[in-house]
Amino acid sequence: MSLLAANATTELGVRLLVTARDLPDAQRPPLNLGLVLDTSGSMDGEAIGSLRSSARALVDKLRVGDRISIVTFHSHADVLVPSTVIDSTNRAAMDHAIDGIVASGTTDLQGGLTAGLAQVTQHQLPLGINRIVLLSDGVPNASNQLPATIASIHQYGISVTSLGFGIDYDTSLMTQIARDTGGTFHYLDKPEEVAAVFDDELTKMSTVVGRGLQLVLEPGPGVTILPMPGIQQSSNGTWYTTVGDLAAGETRDLMIPIKVATRAAGSTAELVQATLTFDDVIGKSGSRQRGAFVGVKTSTDASAIKAGIKVGLEVARIRASAAAAILTSMQLAREGQLAPARQQLALAIAAVRVAATKYRDAGLDVLLKQLDEVAKQLAQIAPPPELVDRAKRSSINDRPMPSTAPASVERGMRRTEEKAAATLQGRD
Repeated sequence: MSLLAANATTELGVRLLVTARDLPDAQRPPLNLGLVLDTSGSMDGEAIGSLRSSARALVDKLRVGDRISIVTFHSHADVLVPSTVIDSTNRAAMDHAIDGIVASGTTDLQGGLTAGLAQVTQHQLPLGINRIVLLSDGVPNASNQLPATIASIHQYGISVTSLGFGIDYDTSLMTQIARDTGGTFHYLDKPEEVAAVFDDELTKMSTVVGRGLQLVLEPGPGVTILPMPGIQQSSNGTWYTTVGDLAAGETRDLMIPIKVATRAAGSTAELVQATLTFDDVIGKSGSRQRGAFVGVKTSTDASAIKAGIKVGLEVARIRASAAAAILTSMQLAREGQLAPARQQLALAIAAVRVAATKYRDAGLDVLLKQLDEVAKQLAQIAPPPELVDRAKRSSINDRPMPSTAPASVERGMRRTEEKAAATLQGRD
């Protein structure tokens, strides 16, 4: 909006577009890729076969000079292929190691991710792309150290692409790992989808021009940044969100929700100072910054305020708020907090219904139908039983099995979560 209502508290969104130039002739950076693969017993059958063939295909598409490591995890983590530079002679040995992968045991995701991080950081490329690709189909045996591991990954500037396979993995955890490290989350319903996602991610990694993007947000006086998954507060009062790596020609469309306290008419409300930091991969000029300031004039002229409303911006804000509500409500439901989950979603539905009537936007009508479908899905989630099959949980598991819905409903929910996570990251 071009004008803010004076003498009133207002909630609105600040839209930030982060765009990388398309550089088709640029020399692409080398890759330092760590594959962290779930080979627990639940992967037995077609899934483990697809995992082997997809991993082989990925190795075959790496360029000479790229670096790869492969870690598998089951009841414990194994370094299957230590970090190795691809040359003309060693792909066959890697393929042979991959062919030996079998499915057995439980799900030591924490150990696998820790071992994968060690492999990538041991040979981190200052001017290359350092990435972890994590695939899992289950709930980890233990997760008490995962927050610290995720924080370390973020500190090293490494993004994690997380792939949740099937309908039994911990979707809240897998989306969080990707979001907090600036990576992407993918839901894989069928074994044959693994190869396509590996291929797509490799293409994106090979065209990165900006690495380790992070957006720091400094709210103005009387401005509060509202809670949203992926936006975190620093100890100095600023806020930040991890954007990750940016490929050539890629744009991230980010929406920051804020509340603005009462302002006198005719004043300028200083909303947000945004600072983007990143490493220039192509120009090799080191760490760079870009800044932007957002402010808006206040007024008591109702007609002028209404005329200044940008419908497209409001629709984008509402979509982002709805995506946040979807992720939050589904996480609450999976934790067994079904009543708060349904209440959270009901508030989002009510807000979108009012906006759809006000703006007459077809996209909001579609969003409303999606939220109604999510409400039906949440109604079918059942809380987990008090006693869980010990074959599915280790005795040291500190992370309870999540609440689930029937398989057909779970598939729809996980697709919805994938889409909502992409919306909040500005990828949708």
